[in-house]
Amino acid sequence: MRTIWLSLLIGPLFAACADKPLDMSKPVYVTVSTAMGDVTVELYGDTPLHRDNFIRLCRSGAYDGVLFHRVIEGFVVQGGDPDSRKREPGVLYGGNDGGYTVPAEIRSGHFNKRGALIDAKAGDETNPERASAGTQFCFVQGRRMTDEELDEAEKQINEIRRNWLFHLFKKRLSGRSTTVAAEEGELERRAWRMVEDTLSLLGRYRIPEERREAYRTIGGAPHLDGSLTVFGEVVDGFDVIDRMARVETDPSDRPVHDLVIRSTKVFQK
Repeated sequence: MRTIWLSLLIGPLFAACADKPLDMSKPVYVTVSTAMGDVTVELYGDTPLHRDNFIRLCRSGAYDGVLFHRVIEGFVVQGGDPDSRKREPGVLYGGNDGGYTVPAEIRSGHFNKRGALIDAKAGDETNPERASAGTQFCFVQGRRMTDEELDEAEKQINEIRRNWLFHLFKKRLSGRSTTVAAEEGELERRAWRMVEDTLSLLGRYRIPEERREAYRTIGGAPHLDGSLTVFGEVVDGFDVIDRMARVETDPSDRPVHDLVIRSTKVFQK
C-alpha cells in the first residue's frame, strides 16, 4: 500500500443547499472536533485550491469518523485517510488520498511554524510536482529549535531541494525523450547537470532571521519549508494538538487508542 507522508477535482464549494454561502474576501475558519477537544484553523486566501477543497470536504462531512492515523510528538498530527473510518486494529492507514490530488500552492510567505495546517503528499521521487493528497492534512506541532538545530534544518532543506530538482528535471526529460530505457543513465546525467546549473543561479537557501526567531520561540518543523503547501494555521486549540501529540502510538505511529475526528464546522466571523 502506498503511504502518503508529508508526501484535480475541486468539487462544488457548497455540499448542501443549507450551507450559507461564504464571502471569499473574508477569512474562513474551520473547527475540527475530537474527543480531546476542538482545534480551529484559519484558511489562507492565497492557497484557494486547498482552501476550497478543505471547505468542500468539511461541509460534506467527509472527515466525520475518520482517524488521525499518524501522530509523532514534536512533529505532526496527521489525518484524513477515508479508509481509516473502518478503524481496523493494527492496520497502517495513510495510503488513500481520496482518489485525487490538489496542485501544489507553495507560497514563500508561509512556513511550518507550530500550528501550521499543511498538506500530506507522496514523496518527491514519485510526486515531483508536489501535489497534495486530496483528503489528508496535518497539524504541525513541532518543537522549539536552537540555532545549531536550525543550521542543520537549513542543510536538510537544501538537500531536499537538490533532490527534488533532480526528480523534477528527470521527469520532464523523460517526457520529452524518445529514447529507450537503456539510456536511463544519460537522462540522469542530464538531469543532474540541470540541477547544478539551477542551483548555481538560485544560490544556497537561508532561513530568514525572522523565521528563525519564530522557530526559536514558538517552534515548528523547519525542514519542511518550501517542500509542501501550508494552507492555514491554528488560531485556537494549541493545547488540544499538544494532547493529541502525546498519545501512545504503535511502531507505525498510529495511536494505540483511536483518535477520531467527530465533526468539522466551517464558519466566518
